[in-house]
Amino acid sequence: MPAYRQELPDLAVYKRELLEAGAPEVLPRVPFNPRGLLGSLPPPPAGRQGWPWNVEFPPPASFGDWPVISIVTPSFQQAEFLEETIRSVLLQNYPRLEFLVMDGGSTDGSAGIIERYRPWLSFTRVARDRGQSHAINLGFSLASGSVNGWLNSDDFYLPGTLERISVASHQGADFIYGDSLELDQSTGHLRNVISGLAHRRYVRFPGLIPSHGAFWAAAHHQPVWEEQHCTMDYELWIRMLPGSRIRYLNRPLGVARVHPATKSANPALQNHWENDARRNGLAHPELYRKQTWLHREFSIVQRLVRRLRSRGQTANLRNLQKECAWAAPIDLAK
Repeated sequence: MPAYRQELPDLAVYKRELLEAGAPEVLPRVPFNPRGLLGSLPPPPAGRQGWPWNVEFPPPASFGDWPVISIVTPSFQQAEFLEETIRSVLLQNYPRLEFLVMDGGSTDGSAGIIERYRPWLSFTRVARDRGQSHAINLGFSLASGSVNGWLNSDDFYLPGTLERISVASHQGADFIYGDSLELDQSTGHLRNVISGLAHRRYVRFPGLIPSHGAFWAAAHHQPVWEEQHCTMDYELWIRMLPGSRIRYLNRPLGVARVHPATKSANPALQNHWENDARRNGLAHPELYRKQTWLHREFSIVQRLVRRLRSRGQTANLRNLQKECAWAAPIDLAK
């Protein structure tokens, strides 16, 4: 098989282009209010209750030694969900936060939502881009935090997530991940999804780490591969996990929304999934060699790990449901 060259962008070039277009050299941080931001944010739409509409995570009593966390949200035609995503970041009330929203030129009302929340955002861009991966790279080219994460505009964080990430980063972790909830948009059902064991031995297997529940040291950051349409997070983990000190948090950190346009649920994107898999195999051939024994080991290990991690989660999920002031119960572990 001929050698395959994986082209990754130079984020310094992206940053220079954004600065020339008027982006600030130093991003402002999200304003911090020791009484919380809930009272100063735009009011939620009528009838919206619970987290993150009329519930906020309590601000810390003191700043302490908090690392700067940079969150990038790529968005395109997601006005139905974008406001919930933005509020779930801001209402963390995290004291040292950069929050960048990179919209690909939406025409569905997203620009108006971004404008309403602009005073609390570190940077916004509403202009045509080359897709989700390009938008993520543009955002991280400007980010200056010591911890990174990206949050898609149809997902949202759970209360206290950023504070927990801050604590874990101080304990020497380079890559931090947790569990997630899955929200069925059509029924309103919430399901707990337990993450697998993200050991470097198993990086070849997709689905271990949810992007909305993953954070990493900025010193370990690498650009997202822009040829990837659906599996850009999985491919990024392949490159970032080896050599990283990995920490798992045994609780949901974010919520993934399942709706007809979700990439994993949209049959119209099947070709994109297949093309991504083909490119991954070319770029990482050593990971794609068939090793039946490793697949069997992986299956056994992951079943055991998820079973162990699910123990005792009933009480935690009930507490989370109460903390979020949600009426719908959270189904037990998947």
